[in-house]
Amino acid sequence: MKKAALLMMAAMMLGGCAKGDNSMGEPLADKLYVTIGEETHSVTLEDNVATHALMAALQTGDITYIAHDYGGFEKVGALGQSFPTDDHRIGTSAGDLVLYEGDNVCIFYSSHSWSYTRIGKLDNMSADEVRAFVRAGEGDVSITLSIHPSNTKKQQ
Repeated sequence: MKKAALLMMAAMMLGGCAKGDNSMGEPLADKLYVTIGEETHSVTLEDNVATHALMAALQTGDITYIAHDYGGFEKVGALGQSFPTDDHRIGTSAGDLVLYEGDNVCIFYSSHSWSYTRIGKLDNMSADEVRAFVRAGEGDVSITLSIHPSNTKKQQ
């Protein structure tokens, strides 16, 4: 109980207030959007301290980072800032987004099990579609996280 209260307080401090509102009283976005190249996909979010803090940070602008293949199962990259974690040993599958060590986002294109904080899952994408989207095995990619779907990118 004490840990849950501390996590909620951290989310409120980092995010401005509880989910659904920011410091301006406007609703926070329900979706996260991931853009790679000319393609954008939505992510259904988990409800936890990490997603609250990430979405609050995205209120001030998009986050773009470089991600690389790791282990033949994920694209991972440093966000350039840290977020609170609520790590648990979980199994992942293609399309899962997780926070690793508080400052890295992993987008899985295969399964793995480790201690992560779930962020969400790419919407309505098969494993093959996820692999193509993240350009699995093709080297580094630039990934942009946003709370708004890009008007100039192809949306899925």
